[in-house]
Parts: sequence; C-alpha cells; structure tokens
Amino acid sequence: MHLNPSHVLARLQRVVRDRIRPRLHTPVADVTVTAWRVDGDGEPVPVARALEADYTPFAIGDTWAPAWGTTWLRIEGRVPDTGLPVELVLDLGWFDHSVGGHAEGLAYRPDGVPVKALHPRNGWVRLTGPGAAPGLVAEDRTFVVYVEAAANPLLLGLPPFVETTWGEKPGPGEPEPYRLVSAQLCAFDPDVFDLLRDLEATGDLLPHLDTDEPRYWRVLTAVESALDAPTTGQARAALAGALAQPAHASAHTMTAIGHAHIDSAWLWPLRETRRKVARTLTNVLTLMETDPDLVYAMSSAQQFAWVQEDHPELFERVKQKVAEGRIVPVGGMWVESDAMMPSGESLVRQISMGKRYFRETFGHESEVVWLPDSFGYSGAWPQIARRAGYRWFLTQKISWNDTTTFPHHTFAWEGIDGSRIFTHFPPADTYAAEVTPAELKHAVRNFRDKAISGRSLLLYGYGDGGGGPNREMAARAHRFRDLEGTARVELGSPEEFFAAAEAEMGDRAPVWAGELYLELHRGTLTSQIAMKQGNRRAEALLRTVEYLAAVAAVRDGVAYPYDELEKAWQTVLLHQFHDILPGSSISWVHREARATYDALLDDLTGLVPGGGAPGRVSGWQVVRDVTPVAPVGNVLDNGILRAEIGDNGHVVSLVDLRDGRQLNVGDLGVLRLFRDEPVRWDAWDLDRHVFRNERALPAARVEISDMSISALIDHDESAFTITYSLLPGSAQLDITVDVDWQETEHLLKLSIPVGVRTLRARYETQYGALDRPTHENTLADEAQYEVCSHRFVHVGEPGLGVGVVNDSTYGCDVRRIPGGTDIRPTLLRAPRFPDPDTDRGRHTFRFAVVAGDETATRAAADDLNAPRLDGLADTEPLIELGLESGAAVIDWIKLADDRSGDVIVRIHESRGGRATARPHASFPATVTETDLLERPESPANGDGLILGPYQITTLRFSPIKER
Repeated sequence: MHLNPSHVLARLQRVVRDRIRPRLHTPVADVTVTAWRVDGDGEPVPVARALEADYTPFAIGDTWAPAWGTTWLRIEGRVPDTGLPVELVLDLGWFDHSVGGHAEGLAYRPDGVPVKALHPRNGWVRLTGPGAAPGLVAEDRTFVVYVEAAANPLLLGLPPFVETTWGEKPGPGEPEPYRLVSAQLCAFDPDVFDLLRDLEATGDLLPHLDTDEPRYWRVLTAVESALDAPTTGQARAALAGALAQPAHASAHTMTAIGHAHIDSAWLWPLRETRRKVARTLTNVLTLMETDPDLVYAMSSAQQFAWVQEDHPELFERVKQKVAEGRIVPVGGMWVESDAMMPSGESLVRQISMGKRYFRETFGHESEVVWLPDSFGYSGAWPQIARRAGYRWFLTQKISWNDTTTFPHHTFAWEGIDGSRIFTHFPPADTYAAEVTPAELKHAVRNFRDKAISGRSLLLYGYGDGGGGPNREMAARAHRFRDLEGTARVELGSPEEFFAAAEAEMGDRAPVWAGELYLELHRGTLTSQIAMKQGNRRAEALLRTVEYLAAVAAVRDGVAYPYDELEKAWQTVLLHQFHDILPGSSISWVHREARATYDALLDDLTGLVPGGGAPGRVSGWQVVRDVTPVAPVGNVLDNGILRAEIGDNGHVVSLVDLRDGRQLNVGDLGVLRLFRDEPVRWDAWDLDRHVFRNERALPAARVEISDMSISALIDHDESAFTITYSLLPGSAQLDITVDVDWQETEHLLKLSIPVGVRTLRARYETQYGALDRPTHENTLADEAQYEVCSHRFVHVGEPGLGVGVVNDSTYGCDVRRIPGGTDIRPTLLRAPRFPDPDTDRGRHTFRFAVVAGDETATRAAADDLNAPRLDGLADTEPLIELGLESGAAVIDWIKLADDRSGDVIVRIHESRGGRATARPHASFPATVTETDLLERPESPANGDGLILGPYQITTLRFSPIKER
C-alpha cells in the first residue's frame, strides 16, 4: 500500500469539511421567531420583564440590535420525532474567530429558568435526548425558548488594536452589527459527532508524530481506511485500533481542568460580565449532564456573588455541583486582581473577603492562588499567600515575556521575606486551551522541568463569555486519556494536580527568588491614571477611616460601621481587577469607575468621626497642616534644604544645608514628553523605542507667591504647572504637578536626577521594598526599563540617601547618569486603544524629594498619602510600637472581621533586616498572634516581637472588660 501523507491529510480536511461535518446537524423543521428590543439605558432587564413584553414578528436575516443593545427572541415550534436528539441551532451573526469577543445569547425556559448559553462555537440548545433541559418541550412536542441576545461589538478584531469609538454606546444612526443568520430545528447525530472526534484525535495527531516511527504510518493508514469506509460505523471501526494504543510508560501526564477565564471588565462593561458569568455556568452545567467526569474550576467570589444575586435558581445548581466536587471554587480572592499595584492590605482583603465568601457559601477553602492573567507578581506574594493559608500558586502570564524566557514551569517561589510557595505555570502557554494535539505537544516540548517532573496542568475552555469548555473539547480530552504519541490527559481538580506534582518533586523543586516581573504590559502602571489615583486614595482613606472608627469603638463605644466598610472594600477590590486598575479596559468601564471612586470617597469621608479641625492621620497620630516657608526671590530655604529655581522652571540647585551636599545633578523637576506609539497592545505596552524620542518642556514663565514658586508650561493644547514648596523643619522638597492633558500617543515623566551613585534602587512594594538594578548588564536587567513602585523610590550610597515619594503614580524608571541617578516617575500616557481619549483632562500629582534614609522616606510617604480631612479631632494613638532594634512599622489598625470588637493590628519589618519591638495598647487587652485571616496561631510573646526580614505579623488585641 503506497501512501502520500500530504494527500491523506488534505483529503481528511476536505472530507470532514464537506461530507462529515454537515451531517452532524440535519434540519428537520422550521421555527417561528418573534422579537422584543430593549430600548433605552435600562438594560439588561430581568427575565420576568422580558417574559411579559410584547413580541413582534422577526424574520431570518433581519438585524437585531445596535452595538451594546439587547434583543429578546421568542422562538417556538414543534419537535418532530426523528429517533435522534433534536437541537435548536442558531447563528446570531457570529464570526468564527474571537469566541467570547462579541455577540452572545442565553436561552431561557418559559418560566424564566436559564438553560443554555449560545456562542460562536456553541450555538445549540438540546431539546430532546440525553442532556436536554427538563421542561423545555411540552407533551404535545411544542416548545418555546426565549433568547436574551446581546450585541456586544467585536473590539479586538482582525486586524487588532484598531482605534474604535465603540467603547461607548453609539449614537443614533449607527449600523446594527448583527443579524439572525439562521434558526432551525436539527437532528443531532451522536455517531457523526464521535467520528469527527476520532478523526481529530488521529488526523490532528499525525503532524506531531515522528515519520521514522511505525506509529506515524499506522495512524496514517487508519485515517486513510476511515476515509474509504462507506458508513460512519465502519469509519470508526477503522480508527479503533489506532485509538486503542496506550501512551508510553514515560509519557507526560497533563491534568485537564475545565475553565473559562472571564475578565470582570475589559472590552465590555461590568454589567456585561454579570451576564457572561451566568451564560458560562449555564453551559458548564449543561455539559456536566452528559459528561460525568468533567471538573470545572472557577475563581472570583465576586462572580459567584453576581450569579447568586441575578439567578438564584442557577446558583442553587452551582452549589450542588460544588458539593459534588464537579465545580471547584479556586483562588479564594474577591476578584483576580492586579498583583503589583494594590497595597498589602488590599491583597489581604482580596483574600480574606474571597475566602470568607467561599467558606460561608460553599463550605470550601481554596489552597491555590489563581492569577493566570495578571501583569506581573510582586515579591511579597509568597509570604502573603502562605500566611493566608495557601499552599500553591498558579499563573501563566510570564510566558508572555518579550525579552527573556522564564527558566521553570514548576518551582518553589521565594518571596522577599524568604517564604516559599509551590508554583506552576501551565506549559501549554494558555489558560484557554482546546485540548488539541498541537497544544499537548507544545506543552510537553515546552515543559522546562522534565528532569524532575512528569506532569503539568492544562486549563481548557473558551473564556470571556465564550462559554467555557464545550462538548468537542471534553470528547478530545477523553480520547487523549491514554493514547500513544501524546501526553496522557486526566480530568481532575487543581488541588489534585498540585498535590501530585508537589509530592513528585519533593525537595527537588528549583527556587526562584524575588518578584515575577512581566517583561510586557509595562504601560499598565500608568494608563488611565484616574484608576491609580482613585485606588490609592481609597486605600489611604480606608486606612484612616478604619483606624478612627476603631478608636471611637474602643474608647467611646461608638458602633463600628462594619457593613459600610465591607461594602466600600468590595467596591475597591472589584476595581483592582487586572483590566480596571491597570487601565486596559474600554472607556465605558473607566467612566463608570471614575464616578464610582468619587462616590466612594464621599461615602468614606462621611464615616469619619467629626468635631475637630482640618488635619490628617500620619504615623497613627493626628497631624495639622503648617504654612510653607516664603520664597526669597527664586529661592526656597528652610534652614535644612535650599532650593534654587531657574528661569526655565527647573530646580537648578538643591542643597542639604546640614552637610552642604548638593543633592541634584543637573536640572531637577524637568517634565519630559515622549512619543509613545506602541507596536501592539496600546494601553498595555510601553516599548523600548519610546525612550529614544523625548523632549524636555521648559517653562514659559515662573511665578513666585507667598508660599511657593511655580513654573508654567504650555505644549500644543496641553498645559502644565509645577509648584515647589518647603515646609519649616522639613528635609523634603514638595513638588505638585498640575496637568491639562490633551495629548495623543505621548508619555509624560518627571525627571529627578540626584547625586547618588548606586547599582540598585529600592522601590516600595507590599510590606517591604524590592531592589532592582539601575544598570543594563543583562537582558533581564535591561528588560526592567519601566517598573512598579508604590509610594516611594529610594537610592543611597554610604552617608547619603535620597527618596522620591509620590501620592498616586506607579510606573517609574531609575537609571544611571553621569554623576548620579535619574529617578523618573511616569505621570501620564495617551494610548488610542481601547480608549482613544485616555486621560484627556485635568490631573494633579504630588511628589516629594526627601533627603535622608529609607526610614525618613517611608515616613514622608505615609504623610504625603494621608488624606486631608476637614474635621478631625485630636486623639492619642490606640496602639503604639516600641521599637527596640531594627525597623518595623504598624501598617494597619482595624476591628476584627468577626465583629467581636477585638482590635487587629498588622505589623511588618520594613527594611529587610531584623527587628525587635514591643506593641503597647492604650487599653487593657490580651494579645494573640493570628494569620492574615485573623485566625489564631499562638499567644503573643510577652517579651515583644522578634521579626525577620520583611516579616508580617498580625496581632489581635482583645479588650479586657471591667467587671
């Protein structure tokens, strides 16, 4: 027998396309369609409203909604008796690509119960046969199905990153993007379905087999025989032998887990995510009816909570599957948040609120941090995770690196404090696999820890509203369970995989120390600066409000606003999602978020106990504002620092009068404008070439007032004002930058060159600081040309230290220059996609240049970020930390989540050394040490705290009530 492999494969494609796949669904009856269009801004509407609406005739081929519109279709007919399962098959006008990226639908029974979602590769509703939803077809075989069709526009299409105005609802007269292509009853042939999957498992495997091995030719022969077979049954029989050959004894094992990564907002608003989650879960439950082995993992307490609120009956079915172990709540966080910019306390609350929801709702606590798509991972994560009860960590995003290749897929990740957590990157390089031979082969070839491990994780299913796993993926997974020529695929849960992988590696897991820096998406540290400012200000105000409320509760018996604070935290946590806080969503999302932040800050301010004068809580004490020193000509001098402002509006001289050292090297306070034209991923990426196209913005004029010196700058339609001031007795120069930003595809940085020579700079991160290089010695060093900093950057040499503190920025670069180091926080960007009007408008930024060590810089950061409040009463600190050696700080004070009235105090070592400290309460109390979830670990040491480098300690002070 002579075989031409390329001919066989080409024949296979043609036969499947033209002769087999068309037989999967055979039309058997027409249906009647009527429609009701939801008008106005009231959508989406509850299903009860749609069931009562007046429906009008609707023809196949009609367009059904404008962009972001919703139309309800009422589809009815009679199901003929075909001897095969009958399905309602619809095409809402989909593109075959971009599954989850555009129009979607959800089918309901006439009683309002959702039964099945509709997507480009999942456009059917089973009416009869195994897996059919009960109650859809009446005894006389008539049926009525309601479909909520959502006209979500395709924003990331082909080609991608095209500027669009469809990030908001279009105005009148805009074209209606989708039409109802087809709607009909079809007989579904299970034997044809199985043949298609058999041909996929063999034919798609062939290109990945070695042509020198017998296995290749035997599979090729089986495929050729199947194509020659006259019947479906004979074709399957021809393939049976090839499909029965077991995998090699040393074959890699992949644990396949159904999944649907659903961005809580991205190219759609939050309202649409609520519907996407419901649609996806409906699909998963439908698939579970016919596949008893399917396991589905879903993260984000917020997404479960939305379904619980919107679809109680669907949620009860989900709870049942959770109890059976079929649906696995993973991650234990409120949302899959950004993992770099939120404060340490925010990450703790992501976990504590998420885990509490899972525990109270499902009786389940996840042991794996689940962040497949966040844009980098702070080195504080291993300690936070371990102290919150996690054993394992999952991500995949580091495979997107644009410069270096990460050396491991399964390893022990060591944080800045020395904590380690067992970590896995799925080597298929996707969290939306389709279980194809190509994916399995790539995973095995790509897996970098073969010498010590033989297993990995495969997350399969369409995300973002694509419906999760479908029956085709599940069928492929079963065929690859034990098949020669590919990895073994076993269906299981995340916990089962991690437990097996950890046991297999034992103590041989390689160690990666420090942050997991993503060499991509660096622009997300700056895009949509209002998200960064709203988040930072909300975090700072929550810190103040929770502290003052705890003081009032303990000292005066005032009721602690538990419910209000929990609601506020849930709002903050939701907006830390990894496409909201990073600024990579459409304009609709960020417009709503700006309004939400404004309302939230007003609500939190209303919780502050009143009765005092304007001030702020800094260092856990109430501090009042003081008047800055008056300029003398173009000079600010407070006896500690002396700053001279040149005619160009820059600081030409900054001297520390205590030792006479010149702190600046070159002009300080220069605004630098860069042409920022990303190659791709506009709102996400900040490319290297940006830094080759810059200009300094000189002042048009300099103005001197009683308390400050200001430089005024104009550039095209944008305007900038830089204001310098000094406070009495302060070793910091305060800089305020006001911007009216009207740029497109430009980036703005503030240049602060200081006379400090150092190979490394220290950037604040959660519960500590990260050392990063200021040089470009290696590819990995150079790749960190824009990095994340929280509230400060500090550089030092023996006898000299300078810090730069900010109130609302995160993106930054620090680079060596002749004679010193240039610290350049990034203020603004202006990408065109997905929001062409990103950050247009007015913004204010506050910075401080601090002469001193890192402790002084941290104190200045606390002060600069403390919210100024109109009415604030004087109060003595509730808890004080007596420091005996080293450096440690109180990071947070609040009342316990269990509403016991106990006081929770979060403390951490702040310099990367060791510290001893003794906390003192201003009220009689017993003290217990807890984990981050406030669960007791041990009685506190009466001799005080002994903290290791960057160690976090949580103490519970239980007030002793007087008899």
